Amino acid sequence: MNRLSKVMMVSVLVLAVGFFMATPAAAEGEIAFVNLQEVFEAHPDKAEAEAQLNLEAQEMQAELEAEVDELSQEEQQQLLEQYQQELTQREQELIQEVLADIEGLLNQLAEEKGVSVVLDGQNVLYGGYDLTPELIEMIE
Repeated sequence: MNRLSKVMMVSVLVLAVGFFMATPAAAEGEIAFVNLQEVFEAHPDKAEAEAQLNLEAQEMQAELEAEVDELSQEEQQQLLEQYQQELTQREQELIQEVLADIEGLLNQLAEEKGVSVVLDGQNVLYGGYDLTPELIEMIE
């Protein structure tokens, strides 16, 4: 390998190292990603929402058990289906509240970092700037 090849190779390595070292700090204009599942699991309101949902499910179960002797099999089934629908709707409401908070914080973080596009981390195969740790830090 001649001297020019060695110099070019060292220059490329220096540029590559500089690029990788600068990427996390200089996200402006970059495409970023977030592991939404990880952020959702770390959100303190998630556990609170689960506890609220469990409490509501227990209350509905107690109501169903109190009325079971007075209802026919068909009426019991209808009431059970109604309670399941109500719980499903309530679960969606609670999840949406947590996701709305995450979205607001993510928008704020992306704006602060100058990031123009944020993807769900599951869709990223290569590259991008991972905002997950910073978003979790904001949430906690």
